Amino acid sequence: MGKIVKDLKIEKLVYKGYGLGFKNSIPFFVSYSVPEDLLDIEITHTKKDVSFGIIKKIKKESENRIKPECEVFGECGGCDWLNIPYRKQLEYKQQVIEEIFRKLQIEEINRMIDSNDEKFYRNKSYFPITQINGKPVIGMFARKSHQVIPHKKCEIHPPIFDKLISDFQKYLIASKTSIYNEKTGKGTAKHLGIRFSKTTNELLIIYITKTRKMPFSKQLVRMLREKYPNIIGIVQNINPKQTNTLLAEDEKILYGRDYLYDQIGGFRFKLNYKSFFQINSSVSEKMYNFVKDNLEPDTNVIDAFCGVGTISIFIAEKVKKVFGIENNANAINDANKNLEINDISNCEFLNENVENILPDIIKRDIDTIIFDPPRKGLDEKSIISLPQTIKKVIYISCNPTTQKRDVEKFMGIGFHVKMMQAFDMFPQTYHIENVLILER
Repeated sequence: MGKIVKDLKIEKLVYKGYGLGFKNSIPFFVSYSVPEDLLDIEITHTKKDVSFGIIKKIKKESENRIKPECEVFGECGGCDWLNIPYRKQLEYKQQVIEEIFRKLQIEEINRMIDSNDEKFYRNKSYFPITQINGKPVIGMFARKSHQVIPHKKCEIHPPIFDKLISDFQKYLIASKTSIYNEKTGKGTAKHLGIRFSKTTNELLIIYITKTRKMPFSKQLVRMLREKYPNIIGIVQNINPKQTNTLLAEDEKILYGRDYLYDQIGGFRFKLNYKSFFQINSSVSEKMYNFVKDNLEPDTNVIDAFCGVGTISIFIAEKVKKVFGIENNANAINDANKNLEINDISNCEFLNENVENILPDIIKRDIDTIIFDPPRKGLDEKSIISLPQTIKKVIYISCNPTTQKRDVEKFMGIGFHVKMMQAFDMFPQTYHIENVLILER
């Protein structure tokens, strides 16, 4: 057991979802705590001059603490703030994002835009499969761990996901499928993936296995189709590697197709199961409209890390030309199909790495670049190589810390931050989607 610290008052929430309190000027970061809580905590580990802890006893509850409607909250790593009312979550997130960027000069900071759905909003989830007491279990990883936590009802994905999990577990038991073991590398069943569209009601199932051979695959397909007639595809993705990477190249379509259709605003999108798509469609629409509103009419725009072309297609009617860049071939195939579906003629998609092709595309009389990179942020070359002809950058990020690092580099080459607008893409979690408008 770690050292116990008594009577720690939580002052505020910080990025990564921790509550922060001080004792003898030493900062303590505490999971699942709420500002104004008075706690006894147990220290789990210390890094440099800060300590991390877990709640042992709540001496006095914050008035902003509520009872979470989840039997595994605090064990499962899916949510961070189910114990905080949604409107307070928005306030805390606004404080967090402003704290991250407080040393940068920003002309206009807007209030965070909320989600239409506080719960059950996710359109995609991947669930690890493990074995507990000799039985197959499908659940969510514990926070900062690969321990699988089973649940009956999740508060952030649609209820149909939980029903599918239950039926899939029954199949694994009946078929006596061997369950993959991360430590030994043995076993077959690894993950269950589900993608769902609220607007089209289509369900796509992705079953990740170590081996191509799987028992009773026809029975699985029949069972799923009978119980869920809106399933339009069941894909087996075969990943034999002992790795944290979920999806591999090898695949088998067990039924139907390997893509579904979704809709945002008035646009329809084809999505391969491997293609990136924002997990909260209602917030995505708000964010894409914000991006569009901050573009100058009749300009040439680069949409870097364009995915299946959602932003490109949203903004196409306002601008002269859009060049979308994406290194995922499946996403580019979808993007080109989405141009046809939505009858868009002024977009061109390129299957390339952004940092490699950006210098060439910029030569095509580009005025504005939209960056929406992965969590790791931008390659430095993509920033420092921007010529003076680029007058505006719109930077979208799900990781404000790498975004801040990159924005400082943009400021070093003559940009200033005109506006910051955060979006609550991930209710009940600490994650923040943030958009910065930079101009020269």
